[in-house]
Amino acid sequence: MKKLILFICFISCAFILNAKELDFDAFSTYATPQNVRHFAKDISGLLGSSSYTTGRILGWGGFQLAAHGVYMPRPNKYNTAFGRDDAGKFMPLIQGEIGLPFRIDGFVRATSWDGLTIAGGGLKWGITKPTEILYTFQPMLVIMAQNGVHRDFSITQYSASLALSFKTPYVVPYIGAGVDYAKLTVESADDASLIGRREFVTTPKGVVGFNFKLPSYLDLSLAANYNHYGLGAEASLGVRF
Repeated sequence: MKKLILFICFISCAFILNAKELDFDAFSTYATPQNVRHFAKDISGLLGSSSYTTGRILGWGGFQLAAHGVYMPRPNKYNTAFGRDDAGKFMPLIQGEIGLPFRIDGFVRATSWDGLTIAGGGLKWGITKPTEILYTFQPMLVIMAQNGVHRDFSITQYSASLALSFKTPYVVPYIGAGVDYAKLTVESADDASLIGRREFVTTPKGVVGFNFKLPSYLDLSLAANYNHYGLGAEASLGVRF
């Protein structure tokens, strides 16, 4: 198990070190009627990732604050709005969660990265009663809404996911599947005909990950995801009570 954890950490760090910031400032120059839709799907996929770091709710009175990161190895081949730069992209964000009654967790999240400011939140519902019994499954439903603003575009994004986790002594594996829906509006572009254009996009997504409870209330999650841009990765590290 220790070797598996070290291997996953090594791969995640390699992804992040190879990634570049999201160059949204290139959008106004390279946006075209053909690539805006695929740009919207890629960005929606990034924003909809890492909304949950295990298939289990916190429970009443629980609290978690974590730094999250989402990695896109490269944009979709039809998304040329990043220009000639097709290297891996990394986006960080902060997410805070609190356990509420009726098997519900509430959470808020935010980021400001390369001129794009995002704020939103959502709810997690534990479909069955939470339990710490080993080798049991726990299903969870997650819904989320976010708004983002950039100089050249704005985006409203909604997500819904169903996650399932499995309790073991050292690690909690989890899987999830869902759908992202977004509305992207072009605010500024060199091609004047694009200004005011709206794209409404829907994309399926999936995730497979591992959640680790570390000493001193630390919580680590590492996962692979799939979206419009293909295979990607997501990670989180925070404190959980």
